[in-house]
Amino acid sequence: MLLTLAIVNSDHQINLNQLDLSNMGISNKRIDSVGLVDENINTLLYDQEDELPSVLPLLEKEEKFYPIAPIQSLQMDKASLEKLDGQQMLDIYNKVSTRWILNNNMKMVEQLYPTITYLKDLWVKNRNSFFEELWFILKTNLATTHLNIVFHDLKEPTEKQVEKGEKPKLCYSYVEGNKLPTLFDGKDKEAMLMKEYENEFEDFFNITEYNKERGQLVACAKIGLSPILIMAELPSFNQLQQSILISLFTGLQDS
Repeated sequence: MLLTLAIVNSDHQINLNQLDLSNMGISNKRIDSVGLVDENINTLLYDQEDELPSVLPLLEKEEKFYPIAPIQSLQMDKASLEKLDGQQMLDIYNKVSTRWILNNNMKMVEQLYPTITYLKDLWVKNRNSFFEELWFILKTNLATTHLNIVFHDLKEPTEKQVEKGEKPKLCYSYVEGNKLPTLFDGKDKEAMLMKEYENEFEDFFNITEYNKERGQLVACAKIGLSPILIMAELPSFNQLQQSILISLFTGLQDS
């Protein structure tokens, strides 16, 4: 799994430090600040003393995707950030992301009922939008670096197929991404995955697999009779996050 720490160097330049957790190696590159929105970032740091008229408005929009913090909150400066080793970078990520995740978790607890009501409405009116919203809820409450949700879908017949009397067919779709969700039509791989876990869809929600060392989580859920397979890459997973997911899927059962 890869973690990317962004450091704002100036109003026009940002340093990206990517940590490979498998070997704790770090690679670096610099980007123009306008390219920030296209990067898969997990944490961003900036100096409160810098003048950043172009970057700060951008950070306000980006904060919903990943944690952002001033380096002063870490009792550090730019010079010390340039000398980070792998473990130090991971420690910074854990310190900053823990606050962000907890804040998202508490907001979710406070907004659980309206969130479930909103999702129920989407479940009935627009199934694809439902899964895009669900994807983002899971991403921000788990701080995933990659998230894939496989689900049952209906493939509508073409106009010519309708004329021949063909009806919608049950198929698989999936929504996947790092920062933003993208919908895809399922292929043989998705069908095989759903077949592999078919015996795990008995409960509303359960954690089927969690490998802490690899940062990999597999969860099986269902809404009514519809199975949902969740596969996530994430640096950590705790009881509060699990409880939120259980509450969310329990609340969706009478959709």
